[in-house]
Amino acid sequence: MPKRKISLLGATGSIGQQTLDLIRKAPSIYSLEACAAAGNNLEAFVQIIEEFQPKLVSIASASKADELYKALGSQIKNKIQIIHGQASLKDIASFPFSDTVILGLVGALGLESALTALNHGKRTIFANKEPLVMAGNLIREALKNNEKAILIPADSEHVALHQCLQGQKPDKVNNLYLTASGGPFWNDKTLDFDSIKPSQALKHPTWQMGNKITIDSATLMNKGLEVIEAYSLFEIPYDKIQVLIHPQSLVHSMVEFIDGHVLAQLGANDMRLVLQYALDYPNREPNLINKFLNWKEINKLEFFEPDLERFKCLKLAYWAGKYAQTYTACLVAADEIAVELFLQEKIKFSQIPDLIEEVLRKHSAQEPKTLEIIQKADQWARKQAMTLYKEKYI
Repeated sequence: MPKRKISLLGATGSIGQQTLDLIRKAPSIYSLEACAAAGNNLEAFVQIIEEFQPKLVSIASASKADELYKALGSQIKNKIQIIHGQASLKDIASFPFSDTVILGLVGALGLESALTALNHGKRTIFANKEPLVMAGNLIREALKNNEKAILIPADSEHVALHQCLQGQKPDKVNNLYLTASGGPFWNDKTLDFDSIKPSQALKHPTWQMGNKITIDSATLMNKGLEVIEAYSLFEIPYDKIQVLIHPQSLVHSMVEFIDGHVLAQLGANDMRLVLQYALDYPNREPNLINKFLNWKEINKLEFFEPDLERFKCLKLAYWAGKYAQTYTACLVAADEIAVELFLQEKIKFSQIPDLIEEVLRKHSAQEPKTLEIIQKADQWARKQAMTLYKEKYI
């Protein structure tokens, strides 16, 4: 397998840290050529740069760049170039010494970087689903326009589907089944959603993730975004994309074919396995973290239908996906604002879907023909969400 030369966006986040662990374990297979971080955890970013010595690094602002430069050792300063600002993320994504781009950014921030990477013919690994949710049409167009570009998902569910669908045509699929852990609240029918605190919602039963995606998992919005992502990736109709609560989180997704046969992908619940698959595809290399399922300990696999009335975010995602246009961009933006307000304890857990729904109802949708149209919808939804918050929740 040729060595993967990686540009990593979101180096200090959960995906970034797990990617770096793989690079650390297999430096002969992977190398870090460029990376980006906001700079909120400057100490961690300095450690990454000094350990892996990338050629190009990006940080959020000029002041953060000055702090970073001062914190680095003198020998490292002479080996790297530091750039800053949101526009610099595109430089990381198009860095000529990298062939692979890993998008580990949170939310809509990764959209321009995703399109830049694909337009430059990179192997692009989507660990954040928002670009595909917001602009699936533009991403598919970028793939068609550049033969060298490769898109590989890095959600466990979509990696599972990616494997199960190899060599199969969409018209042979009867249903896709995306599995969900359900988060911490799915099975408590008596729990008052008004009383849930951020500390409770951040206790995910299975996966170690960042705050935003952990809250999205608790509301099932994360699974709703994955439904839209599955449509964008595999072009299977929404009425054939189903969600099942699977508390054991061992079956990552399933495909039911028109002849009644079902293929399921199972694996240990560790994102490093997912990232390694995306990095190595189409090859299969030895498991770098030596983590395998212990079949002697697996005594049951359970599946339940989600309650769409109780977990309204999943229902809203299906709605936005089916109506498409710029509704999906507004869904992503409004959710980011609502989750942040909840984490700051400014709105209740139950008000997250209410705020998102009001934004969607007020939106005058357009065809997402250009990046500019999508970005305007994103900006409108963020402002509208904050306006509604001030009017109704303060």
